[in-house]
Amino acid sequence: MIELIPVESLDEIQVQREYYINELPYSQELHVEENVWESQYYKIKMNAAWVGYICVDLEKTLWEFYLVKGALIYAQEIFKYLIDMNYIVAAECKSYDHLLMSLCFDFHKKAACSAYMFRDDTDVKYSLSTFENIRIRLATKEDFNNLREIGDDFFYNLEDHITKEEVFIFYSNNELLGAGTCKKIWDGMNYYDIGMVVAKAHRNKGIGAFIITKLKEHCYNNNQIPICACWYYNHASKKALEKAGFIAKHRLIRFDF
Repeated sequence: MIELIPVESLDEIQVQREYYINELPYSQELHVEENVWESQYYKIKMNAAWVGYICVDLEKTLWEFYLVKGALIYAQEIFKYLIDMNYIVAAECKSYDHLLMSLCFDFHKKAACSAYMFRDDTDVKYSLSTFENIRIRLATKEDFNNLREIGDDFFYNLEDHITKEEVFIFYSNNELLGAGTCKKIWDGMNYYDIGMVVAKAHRNKGIGAFIITKLKEHCYNNNQIPICACWYYNHASKKALEKAGFIAKHRLIRFDF
């Protein structure tokens, strides 16, 4: 008998989440982690024993699926139950999450790539010869409005990230070129998700790639591992990340059931 028991917070599944995260061959990106934070969590119970958990958002999209080793033989049965009982209608699956990927292929009706997931491959030295007096500094709360103006849809909880010293701003003389973010993904790992946004007036001038190379440099100087991602349709971001030495080794794939 399979049961799903809703839980109130991530704290109630934290131990199993740690097993799940550590069993993945790579750290997941911050975009995935942020969606998990906003999900509904369920413990999976089978024959009176706790055997795993799932994270599902308000649209019934599955973001994480974990089973303890002894329950893996029932993975297909449990996954079918989730679909049949309308707990999930879709999944966003990391291409390196082998169990979830296999189950999604077993039951999907449609699949499409959502995002590229990048890993650093090449040490790149990148300069901006057309700009003078480039300055890089941590953002402060006084920068809040200017940052919102150049990237309102880019920043997630901007004020909090400024307080945590995760936002960097890039100037040429007194002109704001863009901003970058460097955010720790998971407390138990040394992976940092980096990203950038460029002021509209300065796009397609190489600034995005420059910001990413500087964020990479910051990470390595602090013994951090940089990773990043972009939407599958965002060709400009993909090009900038590749110029900065990243390769899209993995994908985030949406499966509809």
